[in-house]
Amino acid sequence: MPKKLPVATTIDPITIGSKQPSASDVKIVGGRGYDLRQPIPVKYTEVRDRFLSARKNFWVPNEIPMGEDKLQWNTEQLTEAEMWLFKTNISYLTAGDNMVPDNLINVIFKHITANEMRQYFRWIMAEEANHIESYVFILESFGLDEKGQGQIYELYQDMPELVEKVNWNLDFTINSVNSEAPLGSPEAIKALLEDLISYYIFEYMFFPLGFAQIFALARKGKLRNTAQQYSYIWRDETLHSTNGLWLIHQIIKENPKVWDATLQERVREIIAQAVDLEEKHAAVVMPDGGIVGLPIKTYIKFAKFIANNVCDNLGLKHLYRVKQHPMAWISEYELNQEVNFFEGRVREYQTGSQLDWD
Repeated sequence: MPKKLPVATTIDPITIGSKQPSASDVKIVGGRGYDLRQPIPVKYTEVRDRFLSARKNFWVPNEIPMGEDKLQWNTEQLTEAEMWLFKTNISYLTAGDNMVPDNLINVIFKHITANEMRQYFRWIMAEEANHIESYVFILESFGLDEKGQGQIYELYQDMPELVEKVNWNLDFTINSVNSEAPLGSPEAIKALLEDLISYYIFEYMFFPLGFAQIFALARKGKLRNTAQQYSYIWRDETLHSTNGLWLIHQIIKENPKVWDATLQERVREIIAQAVDLEEKHAAVVMPDGGIVGLPIKTYIKFAKFIANNVCDNLGLKHLYRVKQHPMAWISEYELNQEVNFFEGRVREYQTGSQLDWD
């Protein structure tokens, strides 16, 4: 087995007389020869600022009243197609939100050698746990007992298209976990980048598409309380994806040789795979061509639009000919975004505020 490079970790024994590293010694991945337990010096101040800003956005699901949604759910105000869409939606998103912290634990933490990034990731894990509680609170508020909730949560497991989509992200986690390449080596960094990009796609593409399904219902006056929960989650995920993209760029900046033509083409393939998975997903959760206000063709165009944005954000050529946002109305559901998720418009937010639906 290849010998590991002496990359800084938090399980390194403490040595007497070790000195505080200088900022120039710190690297985002592959840093060596310093005590990672020390919170200073802070080299990546933007990461530290991002963490401090994220703390101001703390919220809890129970702050959002769910009475209107409970009434609609229990008085059959949703069509069968709308109920099916909701059930498959929350089933997949619950599984997905569980994968993100697991990937942080199993893959990312062992590579990151900048304390400020590790600190922010700890906060992200707490936010992901809060998202899970949001999904639980939504179903509990409908009056469903544990058995009824369980049937919804496990629904994705019976749908090959959704299982394939979940396993797609897990494959990148497993590939990095099973890599025998030494930490800090080009091979390990490439595996890490593929993993980071797959989860960036998850947070930047899969999540907004999932939220859009519920936002489309809210536009018709249905499940507006659930949509508000999702707006808070989306705000968090936007900050997560912003951080993930920064991390990808910083790794490439510090290790430019890994971002070669082969890896760039591989990333374009990964993005295309994600769109294919989303098309399959859409076909089974909207089997009749969509619902009123959300045609499946428009939904898939939205997936391709986001995929092109991913390409832009990574400096790659577009994969699709979709140039205009096909679902611009989704910006109505953004909450506390310093910039609009897709267009960069300034937004406003107050901690603890609630959305007012017209």
